[in-house]
Amino acid sequence: MITHLKGTLVHKSPTHAVVDVNGVGYGLAVSLTTYEQLPECEVQIHLYTHTYVREDRLELFGFVDSAEREMFQLLIGVSGIGPNLAQTMLSGMSVQELKQAILSGAAQTLTGVRGIGRKTAERVVIELRDRIPSTGMAQTSSGTTGEAGPHSGLHAEAALALVALGMQMAAARKAV
Repeated sequence: MITHLKGTLVHKSPTHAVVDVNGVGYGLAVSLTTYEQLPECEVQIHLYTHTYVREDRLELFGFVDSAEREMFQLLIGVSGIGPNLAQTMLSGMSVQELKQAILSGAAQTLTGVRGIGRKTAERVVIELRDRIPSTGMAQTSSGTTGEAGPHSGLHAEAALALVALGMQMAAARKAV
């Protein structure tokens, strides 16, 4: 299994990247979140990977950080969620947003992602709620990690309530 790649980024598109590692070009399927964080081409990068193997398919998925890869691996472990749908979920929501939605049982938040219906969202929440660690660390809006304040759970719950009423997640977080 290939767990990470360190090499030169030679091509990138919103769903695909190619990393040259000592003359071998590895094609990787990437989420929009990863794509947005990739540097310009011809720059050295390090990507975490997940090798997906089935009898009729061999595909490599790339992630900018290990948290995104771990969430991907949890998602593909859910019945009915394949790698493409997991990647779509990671493109539609950040890892932190997914964790908050799953831990708070907000299946309706997950249905905002294209391809995720009510039943699939409920299955994700039920199957992953106990498998996602709820730590004392929370990711701030600047992307850095800091201690979760005493009201961070309330803030997340309020934002999810606004999303349930039809507001976009980014606008809901800003309003809270």
